[in-house]
Amino acid sequence: MVGMATKSPGKTREKLVSSAMELFAKKGFDKTTVDEIVARAGVAKGTFYLYFKSKDDLIKELAFEVMPIMAMPSLNDPYITVSFPTLESYLLQLGKEFLEFYSESYRAEIFFHMLSVRERMKSIDEIYRQSCSELLREGARRITAYVKVGFEDALIAFQVFIASLMHYLHAKECIGLPGDHYLKRAVNVVLNHLRLSASV
Repeated sequence: MVGMATKSPGKTREKLVSSAMELFAKKGFDKTTVDEIVARAGVAKGTFYLYFKSKDDLIKELAFEVMPIMAMPSLNDPYITVSFPTLESYLLQLGKEFLEFYSESYRAEIFFHMLSVRERMKSIDEIYRQSCSELLREGARRITAYVKVGFEDALIAFQVFIASLMHYLHAKECIGLPGDHYLKRAVNVVLNHLRLSASV
């Protein structure tokens, strides 16, 4: 009883979330039960409901944590042209952050599971759409700080960049390139697109 009393609420919640992420990554959302989550976390079933209304409530919270916008902290750098003197260096940094983010804690697996349930879980779909819209618009806005192109061209360029990163996450075994090599090629594709757009 003493051990239970000394457990902090924050650590208990963290344990539930990490246990759920591991199970969701391995079994998917539908096949994972609350009983399995609490068993792995080492807490009573009633404890789960102190923190989450339901399994879907937990999934919704995880959705925020694994969205691509969370993977790129440098998007929030207010001094990007000082921190990163060229667009190439900036995109390489964003790509590095993205790949590192999804290499940890089952995030990539959870993210792709999220995509698979979007149609039947409207709350997940809304989170995804809002998050991606914010990500793409902010990325395009940052591109225009470096290159004199229209916002639409910058938006397309950043969409291509994000799509190429997601493709690598999903099919890196088939691609057969180390992440840093693939990233450099993806950045070159984006830069070439922007050069063409700027010259039109």
